[in-house]
Amino acid sequence: MKYIYLLTLTIFLFTFTQAQPTLERPDIPVFENTERLDLALTGGMNNPQFSEVDLNNDGIQDLFIFDKTGNVSMTFINGGTPNQVDYKFAPKYAKNFPNFIRWVLLRDYNCDGIMDAFSYSQVPGVAGVQVHEGYYDNNEIKFTLAEDLIKYPGFNNFPTNLYVSSEDYPSVHDLDNDGDMDILTFSISGGWIEYYENQSVENGNACNDLDYRLVDNCWGRLYESGVLNALELSTGKDSCVNNPNFIGRGATDGVHVGSTLLNFDIDNDNDYEILLGDVSFTDMVLGINGLNADTAWMNDQITGFPDYTTNVDIPIFPVAFYMDVDNDNVKDLLAAPNARNISENYFCSWYYHNSQATAEPLFEYRQNDFLIEKMVDWGSETAPAFFDHNSDGLLDIVIGTYGRFEAGGNYIATLALYENTGTLDYPEYTLVNSNYANVQATPDLRAINPGFGDFDADGDMDMVIGEEFGKLFYFENMDIGDGLAVFSSFTPLQNIDVGQFAAPYPVDMDRDGLLDLVVGERNGNLNYWRNEGSGTNYNFVETNTLLGNIDCRELGFTEGYCDPVIIDEGGEYVMYIGSEPGNIRRYINIEDSLMTNQGFELADSLFGEIVQGNRTRLDVADINGDGALEYLVGNRRGGFTLYSAGEVLTSTQTPIVTDFTFNIYPNPANDQLNISFPQMLTQQADIRIFSALGQQLHHSITTENTQISLDHFAHGIYFCQVQIGQDVVVKKFVKG
Repeated sequence: MKYIYLLTLTIFLFTFTQAQPTLERPDIPVFENTERLDLALTGGMNNPQFSEVDLNNDGIQDLFIFDKTGNVSMTFINGGTPNQVDYKFAPKYAKNFPNFIRWVLLRDYNCDGIMDAFSYSQVPGVAGVQVHEGYYDNNEIKFTLAEDLIKYPGFNNFPTNLYVSSEDYPSVHDLDNDGDMDILTFSISGGWIEYYENQSVENGNACNDLDYRLVDNCWGRLYESGVLNALELSTGKDSCVNNPNFIGRGATDGVHVGSTLLNFDIDNDNDYEILLGDVSFTDMVLGINGLNADTAWMNDQITGFPDYTTNVDIPIFPVAFYMDVDNDNVKDLLAAPNARNISENYFCSWYYHNSQATAEPLFEYRQNDFLIEKMVDWGSETAPAFFDHNSDGLLDIVIGTYGRFEAGGNYIATLALYENTGTLDYPEYTLVNSNYANVQATPDLRAINPGFGDFDADGDMDMVIGEEFGKLFYFENMDIGDGLAVFSSFTPLQNIDVGQFAAPYPVDMDRDGLLDLVVGERNGNLNYWRNEGSGTNYNFVETNTLLGNIDCRELGFTEGYCDPVIIDEGGEYVMYIGSEPGNIRRYINIEDSLMTNQGFELADSLFGEIVQGNRTRLDVADINGDGALEYLVGNRRGGFTLYSAGEVLTSTQTPIVTDFTFNIYPNPANDQLNISFPQMLTQQADIRIFSALGQQLHHSITTENTQISLDHFAHGIYFCQVQIGQDVVVKKFVKG
């Protein structure tokens, strides 16, 4: 975790073994603007792709979202309430989906009533289509690979790859109304749409096969140049723009740079129009089919679609989806950006309610933050840290961000403070400051990554942040004695510069009583800056630029973006590392390796089977004092998720106001702490002492004044919690 005290912690903590822990995802309440976010811990969205699917075989179409940023699958159960959007986050189903990349469409190709998955092929070096067949196992949808690369008979009937770009979004739709799924995709070499007809039904195999033929290399008789966000339309059904001899020929002119496709029937004439998004534009264009389902001819178009309500306007490269999201049995329109890492990252989920019919839609713009409004989402690249900002014994959350997309391609980064407004047993978090420490006063600050520690040995937690260009900045805590952290303006921390995307973690690495720094960076290595100063005057000296011989890069990734967390588990340091690939690694035997200058021992390369996409950032703590750790994970999509190795109780009940108090003295304490009650106790008092890390160090029950030995407590800040019945009071003290 990024919240650590200067001196050695001698603690009792649940002992973790190298065996893989079973992690749960507690639904802890999170509030923003007094409203509970029902989908708070989904992890956010940047480039969502929406599909209908019955996840639990109950006959109701649920929701599958694939986010192109990080290649993350998210699953939501539909409660089915008529005329309402009624999705509940159900992450347990996501593990049943294959590891998709780039794009996914769920369609039932074999007519068994179960959704199958068309997605970008993972055959090395080939841009194409793979298909997984869906089936049910104990009423949960699962998939098996049906085709790793769809091919069709090309020249001389030679098996030829059905090309779909990794950046495009094709259409998979029954275009000729024969019951099987056809495919529309752009030619590799130009702006013409190719029509691959599935001839499974024609060949007498019902719709069980993936039997594709290229039957039209100028579907719709249109050309998309990419220069103007309008289609070039042919003068008739027997001509093709810029290609007079198109039948049976592949297009050879131009270069295709990126487009998205969606088919639906806008005028109830049993043929299909085409809605296109282009990589160069923010709006969409609808081509209107003036012929029929067998031979499409777009003889009219609507630019800036829909032109009768707020039109789609998404920076940049919009993609659209057609599905019923409000349980009225009529398909609605959704739209999102298709460009990764350079597009709108918060207002990126547009919802248009269809107030008419699926085959003759009338769209009404509703919102551009569909579902996101119910999530914690700060745009891009969240770096979380636990920190008790008000010294109440409850760990709060501070979120650093790369920022939300602004006009012109700028990003506004920030630190956000979520205060734990619940109790130790029932934690809940409320956004209380969206510009913590006033970091937005420096507009060039991005990719903010916070860490906490007592740098000046004055008994309170200071803050250090890393940023995009590799520098570290120091914020001194000017706590005036009320326990509330107040940070000074930041100053550069010794001009430390690790290159790019600095991820600092304060920890007494060599256990000499001085706070050191371990700093991750974009290149994938860890930098160790040893503190060779004194308790009140730090002096960080670069000691090792390849700490533990760790490289956070994985196969297929040229960058690592290491984000370290080092905590004491049962008297031994354990390191967790988030990274660009997204897997979280766990290392042990840290201190032995540090003394011998050897590599740290990798105990787990996919800790907890946590899958949250690229650029994971994390922190670790025991937030409820049960001896089991919680893992707070940020990601490139802009949100965060929480995992627990124990049980975290959740409740939205209003905290009960206490009607008792107690005194602790002396404070600071030395060998023992005295606890007294001004009024005679009529019930047992449950007493617990927690470290600044939230780890329980003492537990006893009494009915009278008592003393607690502090002989085995290290110097530092602690919290004494007393519970009588349902009432809880926490007080801070210092072991001197």
